[in-house]
Formats: sequence, structure tokens, C-alpha cells
Amino acid sequence: MASVLGVGPATIDRTVLPNGVTLLVYPNPVSPSVAVVGHHAGCALFEDESTCGLANLTAGALSRGTATRTFLQFSTELDAVGASLSFDAGVESADLHGRGLAEDLELLVRLSADALRNPTFPAEEVTRLRDQALASIAQVEDSPRALSGRRFHEMLYGRANPYGRPDDGYAASVSNLAASQLHAFHAITYSPAVLTLAVVGDVRGEEVRDLVARYLGDWRSPPAGPSRERWRQAIATYDRSLRDGADQPLREDLTLAGKTQTELVLGWNGVRRHDAAYYATVVGNFILGQLGMGGRIGANVRDRQGMAYHAASYVETGHARHPWAVRAGVNPANVPRAVATIHDELQRFCTAPPDAEELRLTKQALIGSLPLRLERNDGIADVLLTIEEYDLGLDYLQRFPDLINAVSGADVQAAATAVLSNPGYTLVTAGPALPAPAVMP
Repeated sequence: MASVLGVGPATIDRTVLPNGVTLLVYPNPVSPSVAVVGHHAGCALFEDESTCGLANLTAGALSRGTATRTFLQFSTELDAVGASLSFDAGVESADLHGRGLAEDLELLVRLSADALRNPTFPAEEVTRLRDQALASIAQVEDSPRALSGRRFHEMLYGRANPYGRPDDGYAASVSNLAASQLHAFHAITYSPAVLTLAVVGDVRGEEVRDLVARYLGDWRSPPAGPSRERWRQAIATYDRSLRDGADQPLREDLTLAGKTQTELVLGWNGVRRHDAAYYATVVGNFILGQLGMGGRIGANVRDRQGMAYHAASYVETGHARHPWAVRAGVNPANVPRAVATIHDELQRFCTAPPDAEELRLTKQALIGSLPLRLERNDGIADVLLTIEEYDLGLDYLQRFPDLINAVSGADVQAAATAVLSNPGYTLVTAGPALPAPAVMP
């Protein structure tokens, strides 16, 4: 396992190729394996509502056929050495994840480059992937948990905003996507200028630099290709919520036949990863809905009152503001009381700072969990990408304990009050028909 103190400026090799590819390498000789992880701009920010799901479908089809390999050949090369390589896309970035033995690093870099640069998007493979996506979308629409989460984002941001749409898309949008659209999307969003790679394992920095330069160094950005500036501008354009400034709650109850449990999501638009209140928000959320078996929310709603099968809070983060919300699974008859209890708990959280013991346990847990993220090469690689993406500095892991320990109870109360005390919260329930009319607390 890599030491937190060992992953830092002296051991992270950072290089930017002339064409813009950013490369981060961390040699981890105690592991015989290697992880190749990356992200780039081929994401949902560059879709619209009518093509929702295009970014994810494009990413999934990268390895389904290239100018030099069929899908079968691509898969066979990986299977022959027990390696894996996958591609997907979210709202703010598209990602690749590769794992294998260190001796197979060249294969992983070569196949990653081939998929990113030379996909052919065979029509039959696109159709197959599209059908799989439609099946997944149908499952979402029959899942109270997944459907409530999807609708919550729609209500918070609106379907015209990529932050309000699902990565997989909608049946109406995905069913119309064709291979020609994947080609066009690839041409305007895939570029070395917006690609960051992190490689971790039993490798040397010079070796990795040479391989990446060999397979990606002559890749040129297309004339209409993206830049990091355009990428950030797109994020800024959509960094807004329909609920910003709302002074009244908004609720929607979705009825699904054949279900016995109601899933609910109640929340607000929260903070950005760069905001000054970020660390106080992380500490506060842990106390509110994570510490122990679900923090204060879980202790009250589930343990003391026995109303929920699960209850916790969560914070999403990114360059734009993301939700701070509570999730719970409850008996339909308990929905009104559960919503009122959650609301009361949130308001109590805003009226006084957490006690010293809650702060101590939370800081201990957050700092203590960091080494666990560094147990695997792909975990280290993910952290390196986060450091690069948010410009946290190569000494971030060394500074992290101080950043968490610096958060005071007053900081937590201020961060919570800024978000959770606003009357204009958004609430979605999904499950069987509720036994009583909706009552807003």
C-alpha cells in the first residue's frame, strides 16, 4: 500500500506533451500490476436534450472497432493477458480505466490510444450498445431509487441543463442515435489537448513517458476540437440551478406499480469543489448523514423512530455546484413523518455547531480513510487525476489532514446554514401510491 506521505511532489512525475496530453506517473514497485486511468472532454456538456446519452454511447463504442482492430481483436488482446480497459462518460468528463500486469503497460497504452484516436463506430456495434442502453434506461424507470434520483436532478437543474439529465440518456433520445452522430461527436470533443492520464504501478516515469509519446505524441487536435478553456466555459455556462433563490419547496411524488417501498430524495444545490466552504461541507455532511450508521439522519429516522430501511445524506462535487441531499427508503405510510423528521433534523443542524466529539470522530474517519484509497493502483491514479483536475497541488495528500483539521464547528454550521436552511428545497418520492395527500413541512 502506498503511504500518504509517499505520494507527493518528490514521487509524482508530471509531464505535458507538446500536443497537450498531461501525464502523471507514480511508480509503485511493491505492486506487480499497473493502472492506466484518464479523463477528457468527451462528456455530456456537449450534448443537448435531443441527443442525451450521446457522450456515454460514444465512449462505450470506442473499443467496438477501430481503424486497426475489430471489437473481437481488441477484446482478444486484452483477454490474452487478463487485462481490462473500459470507457464511459459523465457530465463533466469522459473517462478511461485500464488495469493489467506491469509487463502489459505497453498493450494498455497502445489500445487506449487506438480507441481514443481511431474508432470506427461500426453500425452493428452501435445498434447493439444502443439496445443495451435502452434496456438500462427501462430498468431505471422501474427502480424507485434510480428514478427518484433522476427526477431530483431534473427538477433541480432542468432537462435543458446537462447537470439535470442522466448520463445514459432517455429512451426517446437514445433510440434515435446513429453511428454518424457518434463520429461527429468524437470529432468535436476528443483531442489530446484535453486528455489527462495517470499511470500507477511497477513502472518508471521515463518508460511511461516514452510509451505515451510513441502512441499519443503525434495525435493532433482537430480544427474544431475542444480546448481546456472551452471545456471550462461549458461548465460555467451550465453552473446554475432552477431552484437557486427559490423560497418555496418543490415536491413531486412518482407512482410505480408493484413496489412496496418508497424512496425519497430531499435536497438543494450545494457547493463547488473549489469553494471555500467545501471542506466544511464534507465534514458537515459526514456528521449529518454518514458517521456511524448514517450520522444524525440515520440515528433519528432509522434507529430511534424505525421509519426507514436506510437513511443518509450525501454531497456530490465537481467544477459546478452539485447537490447536497438526503436519501431514505421508507414504508409508504411513514413518508409524511419521515419527511418532517428529516426536515427538522436538517434545521437543527443549522442552528448550532456540532459537538466536539462529533468533530473529532469525523475528522478521524475522513483522515483515516485516505490511506485506504491508496491501497490499489487505480485508487492512487484516481487521486492523481483529482489533484490535477482541481489544481490541488502535488502535495495535496500531505496537506489533506491539515485541511480537515482546520474545519471548526462554526465553519460546519455556516456551511450547513448557507445551503440547508433555505426554504426552497426539492423533494422527490418514488414508489407505490402514497396513502395520504402530500404535505410539505
